[in-house]
Amino acid sequence: MKARPIIASAWLCLLSACASAPPPAMPCVAALPMAPALPMVPASGIFAQAQALVARDKLHVAYARRLEALLDTCR
Repeated sequence: MKARPIIASAWLCLLSACASAPPPAMPCVAALPMAPALPMVPASGIFAQAQALVARDKLHVAYARRLEALLDTCR
């Protein structure tokens, strides 16, 4: 019989936690930065192909970091 008041008070605590006000919304960026123009990979020449792929990778990583920074501002 003593367990009922304890269970009821536990339920009331849980329900009151759900009824609390939500945290304020963080301002988010409305416009995303433009994706970089990736250089074309030449059809021949292993050195030129490797240079183009490394350049593409660096541009992609920099763009991903900018997007992650924008997401962090929304949290």
